[in-house]
This record gives sequence, structure tokens and C-alpha cells, in this order.
Amino acid sequence: MENNVLINRQFLEINDENKACDLLFNTYHDRVFAKVNGMMRDHIDPAVEAADIVQETFIKALKNRHQVREPEKLLGWLLTIATNLTRNEIRDAERRRQTGYTPLESLENLSISEAEAHYATSLSETDAQQAEANIYLLSQLLCLLQGKDRKVLELKLAGAEIAEIAETVGPTAEAVQKRWERLLEWLIPIALNLEELMDCLPEENDRKIMERHLDEQPLSEIVKAIGISRSTIQKTVKRVIAQWKKAAQDNPTDPVSEMMNNER
Repeated sequence: MENNVLINRQFLEINDENKACDLLFNTYHDRVFAKVNGMMRDHIDPAVEAADIVQETFIKALKNRHQVREPEKLLGWLLTIATNLTRNEIRDAERRRQTGYTPLESLENLSISEAEAHYATSLSETDAQQAEANIYLLSQLLCLLQGKDRKVLELKLAGAEIAEIAETVGPTAEAVQKRWERLLEWLIPIALNLEELMDCLPEENDRKIMERHLDEQPLSEIVKAIGISRSTIQKTVKRVIAQWKKAAQDNPTDPVSEMMNNER
């Protein structure tokens, strides 16, 4: 099925979400499945099947359909969502195969305030699959931090108490506690919405750069893969992190919508 602008417009305008979802799914399921299945065919040990990624693709599309302002671009946008989700799964599978993950303390064991606790609920699963996902997520969150902020999170993950961290980072345990609480205020909303925040970046190069940055690829490799300057990549990473942080601070319950509003 090629891009059907009439159906796209109906999907964007219809008020009944169930009907909108059925319309999009029935029209583009085969096209999206072919894309996902083709990408996954040569990769081993996926944690989920292509059909599961396809389903998540349509759920995300329904949730974020207000992002699409031009109906003729809807199919491309839908395939971009599917591509990003599939790439995430391929990276996760490859990381599991190569490293088995380095044991780190998962998010549910981090000490957070009562006001922040509800944001961490969905990250507090104890099954092995969720623990692995948390470990990978933590590595991505570390990529958002520099200097003392990064050191505080690293030490927290290593099991250090606030007083112990203060001995390394300084100046006082009270100052470290405040720094930690400020970090959690924006890191947790980002953690819970990272894929959606990535999807709503308007520029394709921004998404490519951040995907590679969060996958801990060296700057030299990113330069070679994307073909733009080191300074441009560094500025992009800094800008996107600042945008995500502001969106998470301004609207911790829905940073994705906040960021999209800021882009308009």
C-alpha cells in the first residue's frame, strides 16, 4: 500500500481513537511489517518479535498523531517510528549478545523523594528482562550528564551513600543531596519517555546523532558515519540535551508534549 493521503487525513482528523487506529492499521500494517521484518531478519536474539514492534509502532502513531501537520508525510513518519523502534531492539539484542550487560544497580534501588516516586513506578519491575532494560537505560542516562552530575550518578549506581559521594565530589553531603534531587527531577521524566523524545526530534540528523551518542559511540565514529563536523555534533548533543531537560522540568508528567509545543 502506497501513501494514501485521503486516509492519512481521515486518521489525523477523526475524533474516535479506536476508529483512527483501525483505519491506520488496516491501511499500512503490511507496509510497516515488511519494513520491520526486513530489518530484523539478519539479527539474532531479539527480545521481541517483529509483530510486537509493529503493534508498538501503531500505538505510538496514535498517541502522537498531532505531530503530523502534512497528511502526505504520514507514511514516512510512521515508517520512521518503526525504524527507530527496530533499531533500538537490534542494539539491545546485540548488546545482550556481546556483553551480557555489566551488572549495575537498577533504577528501582535509587533513593528518591516521595514527590518523585510515582515517576519511577514503571521502572521498578524486578523481572530479569526489565532489569536488563534498566541497565541499558542507565547507560543512556549517563550520556546525558557531564562533570559532577555524571560522577554523582556513577557513584550512586555503585552503591555509594550521599556522605561518601560528598567526599569525592564535595563540598558537603547537603549539597550533594540537593544536586541528586535536582538530577532526578529531570532524569526520571526523560527515562520514562526517552524513545518518544527521540522520535519527536524534528531533524533527521539530530535523531541520528543522539542515537549514536546514547549508544556511547566515539565522536570520531559519529563524524565518519554522518559526515558532519565534530563541532556541529557537539553543539547538537548539547542543544538536544538542554531541550529535553527543559521539557522535563517544565512538564515532568508529559515532557514529550512540552517539547513539541516548544518546537512550534
